Amino acid sequence: MTSAPLVRTIVLGVTLVVVGGGGAFGQSALPPSAPPRYPLPTYDEDWRRLARPDQSDDSWDAVKFIPISDDQASFVSLGGEARATYERFGNQNFGLSTPSPNGYLLQRYLVHADVHAGRRVRAWAELNSSFESGRVGGPRPVLDKNALDVHQAFVEATVYSDPSTSLMIRAGRQEIAIGSGRMYSLREGPNVPSSFDGIRLSARSGVWRVDGWAARLVVNRNGVFDDGSHRQFEVWGAYASRPVNATSSVSVDAYYVGLDRQQARFDQGVADETRHTIGARIWRQREWGYDGEAMFQFGRFGTGDIRAWRVVANGSHIWSGAPWRPRLDAMLDAASGDRNPLNPDLQTFNAMFQSGTYSGRAQLLGPNNSIRFEPSVTRNPFSLVVVSGGWGFYWRESVHDALYGIPGQVVVPGNGVPGRFEGSRPTIQVDWQVSRHLSAHVNYIYVFNGRFEEASVHGTSTMTFISPWLTYRF
Repeated sequence: MTSAPLVRTIVLGVTLVVVGGGGAFGQSALPPSAPPRYPLPTYDEDWRRLARPDQSDDSWDAVKFIPISDDQASFVSLGGEARATYERFGNQNFGLSTPSPNGYLLQRYLVHADVHAGRRVRAWAELNSSFESGRVGGPRPVLDKNALDVHQAFVEATVYSDPSTSLMIRAGRQEIAIGSGRMYSLREGPNVPSSFDGIRLSARSGVWRVDGWAARLVVNRNGVFDDGSHRQFEVWGAYASRPVNATSSVSVDAYYVGLDRQQARFDQGVADETRHTIGARIWRQREWGYDGEAMFQFGRFGTGDIRAWRVVANGSHIWSGAPWRPRLDAMLDAASGDRNPLNPDLQTFNAMFQSGTYSGRAQLLGPNNSIRFEPSVTRNPFSLVVVSGGWGFYWRESVHDALYGIPGQVVVPGNGVPGRFEGSRPTIQVDWQVSRHLSAHVNYIYVFNGRFEEASVHGTSTMTFISPWLTYRF
């Protein structure tokens, strides 16, 4: 393939490898047991250990900790990310979208400054610049292009702190990721990340961690410094988490999430939506692990009542002493759909800001009105290489409702078609941590569509998706 987008991908990829991959065979590659140096969300970075000169072991450390006070309690930390992604669909959107036979290139650049004024106050600012080239029809709204804008800008103050208790308040534009990511997660898959304008409180007392927030979604536009708060989309919530006891590997979470938006669209129609979610989760991360979560939603949709639910169960086992450390997972995830489009009451679950990993990196479908069963296996053939594969099977929970995307939009309307089976998707992904800063990935998905899509919208029987990408962080 000699298309311009692919050529640009190769050129940018070679540049990133030359700049960041020198440590792939040298000292900058991290051992498998080392903690992540560049966490997500990025505002969780803490570089105060670099106050000790003997802790510096990387060329970027010079900008990760820049003291601005004699006691080094005040400092500036700089960082950023460059990501290049190539995507190519076969029969995109069930064959309903205009094809891009040569694929297209997505580029994303983030740069941030973290300013600490003493031990209790910090200010965080981050710019985003995202571009698309080569896609027939141009960039997709919200997801592909944002020429230049403020992604995050907040002030954070630690109101109280002692060894066992703390209270923090954060105000401004910020990312919000909570719990398992089934209601709030970082929008890492798409080219343009998401953020919120609002306020957040975080408290810690002993083994308890409690978060509360109230915010408006930021509307991503294509231009320069033209993003703003969505005045018709407000969210709020509270999330509490703790281990069962101080030494337990089992944790329990409980939460409440609220949403108010105007002109919400479901297969039933368009109306104002006020929705409340209460949920609970129990999870364990060990050689034998599990993750169970249940959610119930209630509220109003136009003149009707909302009653919806979601239940998730995941089990896993890691053979840590075996070659390649295989891990086996089995996931069952079911969320309700609407029972009668002619009745004003609504039973469609709203996953709000669900992680895009629900249906793979292609983000073909979201969990609303869906039952998903997916076994998967993950292996480490080399210390810094992870190979994972799975096969997901999907059904409509209600045959009277549509298929929905990750953001909650209608992808395939019900149209009175009775078929329940939606299809299946084998997928494979390879992740290589080339160096401390550079990572390389490739994802491939083959989609077997069910008869429902063909009967509802004359969709194709198959789809394909391939996407290699490179990420450089510092």
